[in-house]
Amino acid sequence: MHSQLLSARSAGYIRRALIRDFLESELRAAVERLIASGELPPGDYPTPTLSDAKDASHGDFSSQFALAASKTAGLPPREIADRLAAQLPLGELLDSAEVAGPGFLNLRLKSAAIAKFVKEVLEKGDDLPRSVAEAPVRLNVEFVSVNPNGPITVGSGRGAAFGSTLCNVLEAAGHRVHREYYINDGTNSEQMRLFAESVRAILLDRPLPEGGYRGDYVAQISERVKHQIEVAEPSIRRLEFRLTQMKAVLEKAYIVSEESRITYETQRLLSALRPIARMKACGNRNEDIVEGQIAAIQVLAGNAAFYEQADDLEDFDVTFDTWFSEQFLHDSGKVEECIDALIAKGAADTEPYQLEVIKKKGEPDEVKRNEQPVEEEDADQANESFEPSPPTPSPSSPGGEKGEGAIATLWLRSTKFADDKDRVLRRKDGRWTYIASDVAYHKDKFNRGSAPGEKGSVAPADKLLTILGPDHHGYIGRLRAVVAALLEEQGEAAGGDATQPLSESEALLYRDPAERDACLAALEEARKKLEVVIFQIVRFVKDGKPAPMRKRDGNIYSLKDLMLEIGKNAAPAAKESEQLRIGKDVARFFYLMRSHDTHMDFDLDLAEKQSDENPVYYVQYAHARICSVLRKAEETGLGAPGPHDPFDPALLAEPKELALIKKVCDLPFEVRRCAEDYGVHRLTSYATELARAYHAFYDSCRVLQPENLPLTRARLALCQAAAIGLRSTLGLLGISAPERM
Repeated sequence: MHSQLLSARSAGYIRRALIRDFLESELRAAVERLIASGELPPGDYPTPTLSDAKDASHGDFSSQFALAASKTAGLPPREIADRLAAQLPLGELLDSAEVAGPGFLNLRLKSAAIAKFVKEVLEKGDDLPRSVAEAPVRLNVEFVSVNPNGPITVGSGRGAAFGSTLCNVLEAAGHRVHREYYINDGTNSEQMRLFAESVRAILLDRPLPEGGYRGDYVAQISERVKHQIEVAEPSIRRLEFRLTQMKAVLEKAYIVSEESRITYETQRLLSALRPIARMKACGNRNEDIVEGQIAAIQVLAGNAAFYEQADDLEDFDVTFDTWFSEQFLHDSGKVEECIDALIAKGAADTEPYQLEVIKKKGEPDEVKRNEQPVEEEDADQANESFEPSPPTPSPSSPGGEKGEGAIATLWLRSTKFADDKDRVLRRKDGRWTYIASDVAYHKDKFNRGSAPGEKGSVAPADKLLTILGPDHHGYIGRLRAVVAALLEEQGEAAGGDATQPLSESEALLYRDPAERDACLAALEEARKKLEVVIFQIVRFVKDGKPAPMRKRDGNIYSLKDLMLEIGKNAAPAAKESEQLRIGKDVARFFYLMRSHDTHMDFDLDLAEKQSDENPVYYVQYAHARICSVLRKAEETGLGAPGPHDPFDPALLAEPKELALIKKVCDLPFEVRRCAEDYGVHRLTSYATELARAYHAFYDSCRVLQPENLPLTRARLALCQAAAIGLRSTLGLLGISAPERM
């Protein structure tokens, strides 16, 4: 029983006990005493947990453990609750433990015991939301990762807010988090090629290609590329000199350390500038030169768009530890290296067929063999696209050069790993598909690391979290198959004893029972090591109606546009930097108000209000109000007690004071809950509830009372604790905590 309880929810944390933590540990200990004494038979019981009492007259907290344990124990819920209540020690903390209804256990705390936790909060300070995990997990969290062919859009903004907040929460819960952005800059991308063709057309004052990119942002990027062309020749000479000096670094070019990332990007820029510098002289006389120009523009335009995206994300309080280039995987030969290993293992081949698993009611029912499969369009995995379906471009190899004749299609036999069909790794024209890059990228993630003490070293991740946008459910199976194929190829998953013969459908998928068991074991391991999280669509609403998020001229409405519009309408007289800060805070809060896996409405009218109706304003005003009280205390010579200064917490006995203390103390519990199920939206609810508790306290309990200094000091300490709770919560959400409003 003891081990079962420890392995259950939240038991993996070394608690820095606050109120709820302390009581739940008492409940667990009481259950163990009941089992040890024979009053409760051994069994697989749920972990005792607490919820807030719905009615204050019933106490402070309530537990439904007896109701949940009744079936396992074979006892009536009320009888279990009575025995549990008898085991709970009444004394310094608990005032009463009463059984109610069919088996609820209501707990009432002593006021003086609740008030003592104010000192705990002050001592923890900004570490209030943090727990120390007993077994911390190394997590690699990839999010945003849009194509570098335009600005970050308002749709991707939801993923950015969710991903960055989830990383903050996971770190606060005691895990080690590595934030990663995968730059979809592969020269094979049809979307990126069309983007480059559009920029080239603008540079040469020619008509846009069919389905080409339009909008101000394309013209702006074209201007940047034009500037780079004009300075190409002197840039080449300077860069060649620098690259000669940095030859030793180039041999280790790898996008982990900042130094090597700059080196690698410099090398790519140099390669791009050479053909593009000849544009004026060569024009369109030679097809090979045109192809070289397009490939060069693709690099330059992609870089320009990417750096704009990075700036916008920084304004949105989203940062990354690693920016990883897809094209680097091709340039370094890692794609071919990984695919060769899969071929050698039998997970990929050029046999001219494709297997497809037909499912009924979600379960495999039949395996279909397509003898003349058709190569499907290779949709990029990036979270958002800005363009209509592009026309088919000229075939090109991974380096962007023209292909030379047809070769056999190379297939990943992903159906071996529960994917619904085999996937193309390399097309007949020699171009690698997006999933081929995925194979190399995920292998890099799992094998990443370097010698201890080496600059830029990154420990391999225990688990990968990949956050994707709406309509990416189809990628879950194929990404899981990619990881399973890698694990099977590296021999990291042990199969069964291979005694069960192959079924008729399995015989189409596997060579023998041993391969089947090895592949299924790898798939099970992949489910543990990779988790794909999908966030849903956000709909913008204005004047009660859906608002199409495009400008009047048809241009894309970017995330930065949203931040600035909210900020300008909310504070028209403020500086642009302040407007951007206001817009960022509001946008993040609104994006995070609903669970990531549900559709949400973003109310633009409400977002622009500077009143209590706006939840962001309401929460931030509570923090500013506390800061105002603390400033007045300093001005009048009263001063607020520090973490180790004396004050009498027993004086905090009013209901509104006790409610505020309990709410502040709930923050680490809420953080752990969010880390367990990724429900970071609950932090916005918690912030609102905490602000409401403070406003209620402030309105009913006068803080500054020169005639009663002991009570004043106690209430100032409570104000300090509330400020810590609000500031910490807003920090996790990536939102500022203004001291004046």
